[in-house]
Amino acid sequence: MNGTDNPVEENVERPRIPLAGILVTAASVVLMALVSWTAWPDLPGTVLSGRTNLDGTPDTVPRAVLALALPLTTGLLAVVLSAAVVFGTRLQNGLQDALGLPAAPKARNAARGMSALLGLLSLFLLVTHGVLVLGQAGWDLPISRVLGVATGLFLVGVGVVLPAPEPGADHDRPLVRWWSAAHRLMRTGFVLVGSAQAAVVLFVDHTLAWLLVPLLLLPAMCAAVVLPLLRGRA
Repeated sequence: MNGTDNPVEENVERPRIPLAGILVTAASVVLMALVSWTAWPDLPGTVLSGRTNLDGTPDTVPRAVLALALPLTTGLLAVVLSAAVVFGTRLQNGLQDALGLPAAPKARNAARGMSALLGLLSLFLLVTHGVLVLGQAGWDLPISRVLGVATGLFLVGVGVVLPAPEPGADHDRPLVRWWSAAHRLMRTGFVLVGSAQAAVVLFVDHTLAWLLVPLLLLPAMCAAVVLPLLRGRA
């Protein structure tokens, strides 16, 4: 038997790269670049950044910042999240027995979940980039309404693709039982808040209401964390 015939190592599935998510992200970055190229001649030399200076005047940035910021951010997120799914799985496998953590998801499921998240995030950033750039270029777009609906749909998507705990030999551990219960509540919270966000933006003509609805995620996540603990004590 040579040094590579380790039965433990043979049972460990190698981490996978979220290839589908990377392809969707790459396509989104290309479309962002196309939007920037199309709108570039109509963009003013400096555009509003959305912030206000100390003297009360609107802050401006060069148009190149608007054209490049989100495409570069999207590409960077793809690199960081792809690395996280590879090294995070290895780290969780290493800490599982020592700290009683839930078992790391299978490599295929981890890559599939990260691909779904990358796809959602890149599409959301594509819509955001499109309405911001085209709006600054003079297009008559309901920027706040589009971004509000996109935010709601993104939250619903996150709730749908949030990976469920996988059944395993560690399912009787307290931390694993807590995470299984909290996961269901988190998914429900994301879906309900996202649906409410999209509905409010579509049917309520008040920008402040659009901004406040996503804040409901804070109590929803707190409830998802605390309620399983209270049920366990009861």
